[in-house]
Amino acid sequence: MNKTLLFLSLCLITFTLGAQNNYIACGEQTGIWSYDTVFVGCDVSIPDGAMLQIEAGTKVVFLGHYAMHVQGTLKAIGIATDSIIFTVSDTTGFGDISNNQGGWNGLRFEDTPITNDSSLFDYCRLSFGKAVGDSVNCYGGAMRLLRFSKVAITHCRLSNNYSFYWGGAIFASKAHILLKDCLITDNYAGNTGMVYGYGGSLCFVSSNPILHQLRFHRNASTGIGGAVSFEYSNPEIINCIFINNYSGLGGALGFLRSEPDHAIANLLIANNESRFFGGGIACVAASPQMTNLTIVNNTSAMGGGLYCNETSDTKLYNSILYGNQTYDTLGSQVWIWDVYSEPGFYNCDIQYGYDTFGGSTFHGEYLECTEEDPLFSNPSEGIFKLTQESPCVNSGTIDTSGLMLPAFDLNFNPRIMYERIDMGVFEYDGPVGFTKKQENELYITVYPNPINEESVVSIGLPKAGNLTISLFDTKGQRIFQKDFGYQSPSDIRLTLLDLSFTNNSPPQGVYLLVAACGPFHKAIRLIVNEK
Repeated sequence: MNKTLLFLSLCLITFTLGAQNNYIACGEQTGIWSYDTVFVGCDVSIPDGAMLQIEAGTKVVFLGHYAMHVQGTLKAIGIATDSIIFTVSDTTGFGDISNNQGGWNGLRFEDTPITNDSSLFDYCRLSFGKAVGDSVNCYGGAMRLLRFSKVAITHCRLSNNYSFYWGGAIFASKAHILLKDCLITDNYAGNTGMVYGYGGSLCFVSSNPILHQLRFHRNASTGIGGAVSFEYSNPEIINCIFINNYSGLGGALGFLRSEPDHAIANLLIANNESRFFGGGIACVAASPQMTNLTIVNNTSAMGGGLYCNETSDTKLYNSILYGNQTYDTLGSQVWIWDVYSEPGFYNCDIQYGYDTFGGSTFHGEYLECTEEDPLFSNPSEGIFKLTQESPCVNSGTIDTSGLMLPAFDLNFNPRIMYERIDMGVFEYDGPVGFTKKQENELYITVYPNPINEESVVSIGLPKAGNLTISLFDTKGQRIFQKDFGYQSPSDIRLTLLDLSFTNNSPPQGVYLLVAACGPFHKAIRLIVNEK
């Protein structure tokens, strides 16, 4: 925006100030913004030790490529019916990445002193942030965080932001921030040169972010991670949706040089695309452990679902890879570039099986997996819930300890609904018919359930062996185990007193009761209501 146009804009704004509750901001800012619109006419800053509070319904409009530098505390707390908006006054030229026209310069938390209180963003909308120029200015379109972690972003929408290099909407380095219940759409990272864009919407470097209940749609980058990229990072990612994102590697997610040991669970990754490798997820020198992913209908030149390279020992539990596409059946679900990568698959449903993995010879573990159609309820409409006949129902790992499972699935049903955990992001929650006892099969029932003092556990043992009964919570933590010693083939009835529940009943919740005898295992959901 040239100086003449800026001058005319300020004159028009000044003329309307008397008629409306507006404010022009420039330089240091503290106190409370309780206005209809705040027009930002130059770079603004919140000094160390000070706080700026923005009230619900305020629209913050940047009149040019200006930034808000936060060295103190910023609290922008809207409400569901009255968001706080951060945007630019004129988007003309936003798509021209050679200049800073059409965008604002974002929120900047750069070495903010940790003595300040946490900055909070709740029910905010951030759009048309544009990170261009030189050096660090090319990172983080709407928000850049360097070595500062005390930031929480909840119930927000980040859309149509751009960075020349990394983090179309947010770039975070050594910043362990929280994002929860946000919609993140149409952000872009990259340029036409050889310095590739990482993280179409979010890019994390040496960071341990918490990402819960996020939805990513139509984000793109030129390098890795159409929606999100992680490098030297340890994220917690739970109950997130990735749809229609695009990148060179990892259409939805890209992991670089990372060894995450936090929970990564309940991710729906559908209809994403990469130009080269990993339509769903790309792992390069990275070994995340992930559980209950549904990776479906993604597309890539190689590895439509998952790509591993540079000694990536990625582990997938209780997950579904189906309907992903490449130019050929070979490598449509998984592509392994090098002989040093050893991904492992445990209780997964993988279309075509490991014989059609592309690239180097697969020599990882492939245990208790199936290649059957997962029988989604309505995949043509993007509904990937399981039907009653699905082979993925009650087919997950029996022992879920160590998987760091969340309490709920993507639809906020208990993560374990019936006998044992299902494959994929959704637990089957429909009617369940009774299955008659098979000849060589252990069975277990509990009645009444929810339990009371009169509940009885019935166990049928097809063969002799040592009987052990364990109780797990929805996080997979074992909270009870009892060994009943050697038992002959028989039907056994146990009361809660036999299980030591009468005087030491677990707290209210949903549990998994597991009976094990020799090679036989069976599990059933146990419900404890409030006492």
